[in-house]
Amino acid sequence: MVQSRTASPLLWLAVAGLAFAVPALAVSPEADDGASEYDLVQRDYDQLVADGEYLEAANSVKLVLMQLLRDADYDRMAYGHLLTQLATAQHLAGSYTTAIENFELAVQAIEFATDRLNGELIAPLLGMSRSLMAAGRYQEAERSYLRTLHVHQVNYGFYGLDKAEVVNELSEAYFTMGDFELANNMQKSYVGMVEHHYPGKNLARVPSLHSQAEMLYRTESNFRALNAYRRLIALIEDADGPDSMELLPAFTGISDILINNRIMDGEDGGDKAMRYMRRAAIIAERSEDTSDLDKANVFIKMGDFLSIQTPARDTVISNYQRGWQYLDRNPDLHAYRDEAFEKPILLNPIPKGSPPALRALLDDATDPTTEKNGRIIVTYDVDEGGRPDNVRVVASYPTGLHDYIVKNHVRNFAFRPRFEAGQPVRTPDQTYEVRYSFDEEELDGELRQNTTEVANVDVTQ
Repeated sequence: MVQSRTASPLLWLAVAGLAFAVPALAVSPEADDGASEYDLVQRDYDQLVADGEYLEAANSVKLVLMQLLRDADYDRMAYGHLLTQLATAQHLAGSYTTAIENFELAVQAIEFATDRLNGELIAPLLGMSRSLMAAGRYQEAERSYLRTLHVHQVNYGFYGLDKAEVVNELSEAYFTMGDFELANNMQKSYVGMVEHHYPGKNLARVPSLHSQAEMLYRTESNFRALNAYRRLIALIEDADGPDSMELLPAFTGISDILINNRIMDGEDGGDKAMRYMRRAAIIAERSEDTSDLDKANVFIKMGDFLSIQTPARDTVISNYQRGWQYLDRNPDLHAYRDEAFEKPILLNPIPKGSPPALRALLDDATDPTTEKNGRIIVTYDVDEGGRPDNVRVVASYPTGLHDYIVKNHVRNFAFRPRFEAGQPVRTPDQTYEVRYSFDEEELDGELRQNTTEVANVDVTQ
């Protein structure tokens, strides 16, 4: 996140929680250490949020609210701030409807104490925007985000960095709503606002540029995304040199685009992606500042790419083993290691070169409006090199209708194999199932005779 240079009251809801600068009450008894009773409660709230004890944090705010409301002439601004804290804890606890109600009350209290454009409104408005998004009330969330931006601009100008972050959030909201054009337009504005504060070759621009490139890719604007990543890479190299650690996520992003779009600029995208990933591996290994996790991810990514692209299994496995080693040597990363290697991971659900008939069958199988009365179950082993082996159809209805193409589909899968003690191992009895619809009138006589219901098949997932 880009840090603000202003004393803006805009506060950010991060994974670890959100701390609000709530003013102390006008009259509070002093504790022995000089801190007010309110200060002690505030510390308790902050610690509870940091520990993930959100309901307990909410209860601590309620106690202060009850104390405040005993005074008929209570401070409406303090009341609004406390309601914002309460709603934030409720949001973090997943109680979005209640959070929205309290954010609304906070807005009303602050408006009563000041006006409809006061900068103190930004925090509850932003919180309400996020809660509305989390509750799936997207149109209301859009209006709330737009009002947040308006209030922020009135108080801190068009180019406020905190405003840039709200624009970034609104971009994500538009993406969720399916308005890709507006999502990308917001990203363009986000980049422009950050660049206004950090012109030229400044690494502070990297998060916004990466966000823009990622959004373009997510909205399938592949060539624009490719160019955005190239601009990002050029900036990092100019500002921090060709061995900058900042290049690693950029190389990963551009590699994904190139891998998934085979021909780019008249050249095989896979070859270009490989060059970027090799650079990432060299940077990760050379840098003393590279974490074990970053190093592991580089080599795992390389292994995944090669597993799909090349039959050279030794090279594939050697990259996975290096990734495993970096994760294994750090006890804090063992859970991540297990998640990455405890079971085979399918890398190409639709293998390259899959026939149109197969794609049509899978599209039909994923259509929620289609009655699915056909069924094929295939079991297979995943060998040490991440390839399916011993592929067999164990259930089919109608028998033989699509067995061949589904079986060949599975044979073309590529997996990251399961590892034990740093070594790839065979994983038997994996299952792949396709359900689809068919018209019995279209079956020939032989197939029609074989259309008997499939019995329940006991297969290992």
